[in-house]
Amino acid sequence: MKVNKIQILVGLTVLVLTFLITIQFKSVTVNNAQNSKQNVRVDELLSDLKRERERNEDLEKQLSAHQNDIAKFREEAAQHSGYSEILLEQLRRAEMLAGLVDVKGPGIVITLTDNQSKSANGTALTASESLIHDEDIRRVINELCAAGAEAIAVNNSRITSTSAVRCVGPSILVNDEKMTPPYKIQAIGKADQLEAAMNLNGGVIDNLKVWGFNINITKHEQLTIPKYNGIVNFSSATAADSKTGNGGN
Repeated sequence: MKVNKIQILVGLTVLVLTFLITIQFKSVTVNNAQNSKQNVRVDELLSDLKRERERNEDLEKQLSAHQNDIAKFREEAAQHSGYSEILLEQLRRAEMLAGLVDVKGPGIVITLTDNQSKSANGTALTASESLIHDEDIRRVINELCAAGAEAIAVNNSRITSTSAVRCVGPSILVNDEKMTPPYKIQAIGKADQLEAAMNLNGGVIDNLKVWGFNINITKHEQLTIPKYNGIVNFSSATAADSKTGNGGN
């Protein structure tokens, strides 16, 4: 009997040790797999960061080249009169319309802030109920344009004909610039007219206030909106010959 008890104890001990060794082996295997995945992810992020840096360097070189071309054109035009002066004035106007120069003038500033309140039963609001979305900013921009705004910027990022306002995860990108609230939308134009458009009953601002968002609108006699700092490249669009008319052929 004593021999049997000893054999049983030895067998149980071996079984327990085998189980512990197996668990430890699995744990090490899982940790190694996780570490391997993390290393791969870090390598991917570093590669993405390198590509973005190279892209930014290329864009900066293009921007510098365009600015140098414009500076040379201005210098040459300033040395002549008559037709050159007309061309120079057209260049100034084109730059303003394209958002390539800083502009100043009267206007309004609209500040949009996330909703920090809670629901009626005291629970936290959902993301759709509490966060300013890209769609909200686009609606405000559209209303400002319809009201006669001549220049618009979101958090000092100039809105142009090629600007995009979109949501990427928890962030809002304007001209590929990541932004967080509060969102300050500047608009140059007739301040009274812009303010009235923003305060219309049932308008975009009124609807945001109904949902509890904190909206502030202030008028300014003088605003300065910075120029667009990106690169606008037209690879497909070219100037149409007016003699060909507006047809598709």
